Amino acid sequence: MPPAVLKGDPGPREGMVKTPTIEQTFYYAVAPERVYAAFTEPSELTRWFADQAKVAAKKGGAYRLTWSTGYTMRGKVKRAEPEKELVVTWVDRFEGGRVFETEARFAFAKRGRGTQLKVTHRGFKSGKKWIALYGAIQSGWAYYLTNLRSVVEHGIDLRSDRDALG
Repeated sequence: MPPAVLKGDPGPREGMVKTPTIEQTFYYAVAPERVYAAFTEPSELTRWFADQAKVAAKKGGAYRLTWSTGYTMRGKVKRAEPEKELVVTWVDRFEGGRVFETEARFAFAKRGRGTQLKVTHRGFKSGKKWIALYGAIQSGWAYYLTNLRSVVEHGIDLRSDRDALG
């Protein structure tokens, strides 16, 4: 299975523009509670994703992620069901004050002795900046979620300072 699939609306409708959705599925050889904690506990998020993290993993809770470059992302938790699902607003802010808001859904399912994680990131619109954001987020999830596997399965963080967001 490819790491990501571009999907549009089911069936084209005349005059409608397809909206891209990122879907990526990963398998981790650890229990769902371990993978869920990697997304909801600040000390775990900083092991594989951001350099600083604050998370209130409950509906309506806020989160803030900061990388070594100073880039900070803030958003809200839309749904949080421990070890099953986490849905957050994904708010990217760019120079000039432009804001792009999308939604990221993480579904956790027990598979054998491990966990299947399905990421669905949607809400992208049309235009060159949205296409660039789509590409950055798609490759970013592939990079960071592969790193998550290395961290939870082997305790090794594969990130490099040269790879930081910014």
